[in-house]
Amino acid sequence: MMKTFIKILLIKIIFLSNAFAKLEIEEENFIKKIMASESFEKARVILKKDQLVKVQIPMGDKYKKRIFKYWKTNEKTVWILNSIGKYKPITAAFIVKECKINSAHVLIYREQHGYEIKYPSFLSQFNNLKVNNEFRLTRNIDNISGATLSVHSMDRMARTALILDNISNDNKC
Repeated sequence: MMKTFIKILLIKIIFLSNAFAKLEIEEENFIKKIMASESFEKARVILKKDQLVKVQIPMGDKYKKRIFKYWKTNEKTVWILNSIGKYKPITAAFIVKECKINSAHVLIYREQHGYEIKYPSFLSQFNNLKVNNEFRLTRNIDNISGATLSVHSMDRMARTALILDNISNDNKC
C-alpha cells in the first residue's frame, strides 16, 4: 500500500514539473519574440499591503501574490499573469504603453472550451483600454458564447496588469 502511494506521488511530481517547465518555455518564447524588436529589461514589483488591496479588487480577496516580475523599456511594460478560467489557469501577457493596454496575448490556454479568446478579433478589444477610478476597464469587453468565464478571466488580468503598471510607475497613471 505504501509503495503504491509513493509511486503515485512520484508520478505526480514528475508530471507537475513538466507542466511548470512548459509554462516557463511559453513565457520565455513570448519574451524572446518581443525582445527581437526592442530591448526589454527584467524588473519586479513587491506590493505593500495597500497596493495588494488594489490588486485584490479584480482578482478577489483571497489573492495573496505580492511579488510580480515584468519587463520594461522606457515606454512599455510587459506583464505575464495567470487567472483561473472555469477549471484551469489561463496565462496571458499584456503590453502596456502610456497607461493603456497596447496589446493582449493568450500564451497558454488549458481549458477545453472557450479557446476563442486566443483569436486576434477578441484580443483586439483590449487595445487602448485603461482602468478608471473604480478599477474597471474604460470599455466593456464583448462576451463569447460558451467562454464567459474565460472572458471574465481576461478582464481580471487586464485590469490587474494596468493596476500593476500604475504601481510600478509610481502612480503616474
